[in-house]
Amino acid sequence: MFSILEHFLTFKPNTQNHGALEHFPHERTRIGTEFGLDLDAAWFNRQSAAAVLFLHGNRHNITRFHDHYALFERLGISCLTFDYPGYGESKGAPSEAALYASARAAHSHLVNHLAFQERQIVVYGCSLGGAVAVELTSQVKVGCLITESTFTNSHDIAKFLYPYLPITRFLKRRFNNDTLIREVRVPKLFIHGSSDARVPSSMAHALYGHASNPKNLIIVPAADHVSCVSIGGEALWTQIGDFIQTHSYK
Repeated sequence: MFSILEHFLTFKPNTQNHGALEHFPHERTRIGTEFGLDLDAAWFNRQSAAAVLFLHGNRHNITRFHDHYALFERLGISCLTFDYPGYGESKGAPSEAALYASARAAHSHLVNHLAFQERQIVVYGCSLGGAVAVELTSQVKVGCLITESTFTNSHDIAKFLYPYLPITRFLKRRFNNDTLIREVRVPKLFIHGSSDARVPSSMAHALYGHASNPKNLIIVPAADHVSCVSIGGEALWTQIGDFIQTHSYK
């Protein structure tokens, strides 16, 4: 019973079309077949020397992130994003292992099908996608890592969101970002909103504290869980662009 509860609290597959993709030139494609996966993906080809691998959170799908796609367009950088199993138009069912496997499949697609060198790949994960990004970059080579609104581990976030329910004693400790971040050797940028009510900014400080150099932490004043990029505006976009330019175009 508790494994079912844990799954329900962690994964909230969304199949609604939010329309963001319609505003940007892109190629809709399927990836992951060589890994036994069937994932819906979008490729924004801007003929750039680097590419972002964008990993979304647990409540949305690739049709939602207009602000991020606008950011990548403004920076002139190509982007590959995809839906996890069970999300959007991707086949299968979500799980921690399935999310990790799908990120590896997307990384492989960038290297083996789109001919990017590993050091040219920027892994950018939001919320739960940040957890997937941390695991991926602890295992494969990339240029740099960016996380936005990401938590420390599943126990910490469960205690924060459900303080009056004794659920953590029954839940497995998953998405151990505070442990895995120690294994990530590439440059890291942590972004978090000061008014995030879902994942407190203290967790960004904790991840930053566990991470090795080079690293940077940006707390966006007044931003909540999903509004860092929109509220951060030009100043944040410039910081992200400078970080990517410094660490993925060498």
